[in-house]
Amino acid sequence: MSHNLSHHPDNVMLVEFSAGTLPTAESICVSAHLHFCEQCRTELLRLDQVGSQLLTEAEPAEIDESLFDTVMAKIDSAEASPKLATAEKVQSFPHSVSKLIKNPQHQPIWKRLSASVDIARFKTGQSEFEVALHRICAGGKTPKHDHSGVEYTVVLKGSFSDERSVYKEGDFLVRQPGDVHQPMGAQNGECICLSALQAPIKLSNPLGFLMKPLLRINPM
Repeated sequence: MSHNLSHHPDNVMLVEFSAGTLPTAESICVSAHLHFCEQCRTELLRLDQVGSQLLTEAEPAEIDESLFDTVMAKIDSAEASPKLATAEKVQSFPHSVSKLIKNPQHQPIWKRLSASVDIARFKTGQSEFEVALHRICAGGKTPKHDHSGVEYTVVLKGSFSDERSVYKEGDFLVRQPGDVHQPMGAQNGECICLSALQAPIKLSNPLGFLMKPLLRINPM
């Protein structure tokens, strides 16, 4: 799937994703963006090729003879991931998100966050970011807010806008502490986003403290 997107992860994140060193929450978001973005998939392929070349030029090291048998046994025991048809891919969420949704140990449940926003939290096995889906109803507004920590967002369905821009399916956003905005869903349909939130947001409304219990995050 490919769109002409305006918002992408930076090259540092792609390098770390290629090397397998990007932390879990950030990797889930980058993987979701790659589902939509041919430009970043092409760049990732280039980075993978560079990494492969560096490995071929590295000095070989001696390893235990049993390591190969151990690795092959793990590969044989692992369940192969099902390959989806192109039409199914277009209609579904990115694989990284679908895998979380289908997790039998922790199926996310939609909960009301405000009059316009619902949330479904994921269990991802890490403790730094809360990873969740946010659903904004058509034309719905979120409260105006600041950020206490980093927030990564990938638009999975529909679109939304804020004071800076319009964000469509596949766009990858990074918000830092001090970034104040008020997202609003498009009028023509609901918007669903994947987010990784490092710290609770801070509402700009003087009465925002009343919503504080609802805004707590739960990294898991």
